[in-house]
Parts: sequence; structure tokens; C-alpha cells
Amino acid sequence: MRFFSARKREFHAALEKLEAAEARVRELESDIAVIEDHQAVLVMSPDGLIERTNTLFREALGYQEHELVGQHHRVLCDQQYTGSEAYITFWRELVTGHAHRGLFTHVHADGHRIQLASRYLPVMSEKGFLKRIITLAESDVPAGCQ
Repeated sequence: MRFFSARKREFHAALEKLEAAEARVRELESDIAVIEDHQAVLVMSPDGLIERTNTLFREALGYQEHELVGQHHRVLCDQQYTGSEAYITFWRELVTGHAHRGLFTHVHADGHRIQLASRYLPVMSEKGFLKRIITLAESDVPAGCQ
């Protein structure tokens, strides 16, 4: 009988942990929703491929989602900049976990240059490897890449 009551306590303890984890996930999802409602968001893989953008980001730059997802970040930047040492340094620093903040110039879908006040935030694994890059930009300021 003790075996069953011990197993029952273990089961209830595990259930409580699961419920707490689910509550935390819901809390984080609501936090992310607020950020996405007020900031232009770009999510990239460690190698700079665009994984996801939100509506505010696409509206600021005039793109449709299918035009960006799977493309490298450089499609948003001036070719002269993407071929520069500054762009190489920018990515080298992101990959090693250094965030960037400033006014960045991007190429709008119609070809004109626009700037956004942005933060490029590297998300690192517990072992120090880059998992993704999240860019947050002010959508009410003209868009940007440096």
C-alpha cells in the first residue's frame, strides 16, 4: 500500500510541475504577444537566414512574408554594406554573443533606403553557441541595417 501512496505523491508532484511549466509558457507567450504588437520583429538563424518576421517589420519594409523567409539578412541591406569589412565584423560579433544597437539602414521593397532604431540580440545556448538572432526595431521610425 505504501508503494501506491508514494507513486501517487510522485504523480501529483509531477503534475504540479507540469501545471507550473504550462502556466509559465502561457505567461511568456503573452509577454511575446505584447512585444510583437508594439515592435517590428525579425528572427534569424545563426547563419543569418530569416526565419520569421512580424507584421510590423514587414509593413515597415514593404515586404510580404514569403519574400523574406528563407532569405539571408543581406537582402535587407545595401550591397555596398554587405560586401564591407563592417558587415563581416557586425556578424562576427553577433555570432560571438555581442548585441548591437543603433540606427540601421535597410533597403525597402521598393528600393529606397530607410532607417530603424534597432537592437540585434543574439540568443545563446547554455554552452555559449548562437541559437538565433532576434532583432527588435521601432516600427514607427523608418527601417534599418547598418
